[in-house]
Amino acid sequence: MYEAMFLVDSGEAAVWEDLAKYLTDLLDRHGAELLGLTRWDERKPAYTVGKCKRGTYVLAFFGLGDGSAVVQIERDCHLSEKIARVLVLKADHYKISDMRMQLGEDVRPEVARKLLEERGEKEPLDVPSPAATAAPAAEPVQPQNATLRSSASLRSTSDREAQHGQL
Repeated sequence: MYEAMFLVDSGEAAVWEDLAKYLTDLLDRHGAELLGLTRWDERKPAYTVGKCKRGTYVLAFFGLGDGSAVVQIERDCHLSEKIARVLVLKADHYKISDMRMQLGEDVRPEVARKLLEERGEKEPLDVPSPAATAAPAAEPVQPQNATLRSSASLRSTSDREAQHGQL
């Protein structure tokens, strides 16, 4: 299993169906079995990459029978005018449920079932949505020093009033 992060110009990502088909065809051409492909995030890169001032990140998980095909995928990405940068990493440490969580609804169920059987993993009964697993908003915590400061300021005020005979 491999994980790929593609950086494409936001103009290219505006027509998502065309970009998804382009990336899917690129991976299929090298024998990759695509588990899913999703638009991950749109950001301004820390520096301009080629002519890309604002980029969209695309996340993909795929299986390859032959690991040497990764070099060919990277080569095709570097030669492509649509892809500004690519990073391909081994993703064997991920469970299929983890990959499904990151991909959201953009998972190919038939490929997921096949990979679950090959790896011998059990499908969780209920796969939580990414929104459901988000951490709840924490209540603001008042610093301990704030109570000390307020009581100290009260004491200093009452001390001043006592010195001036206003109590």
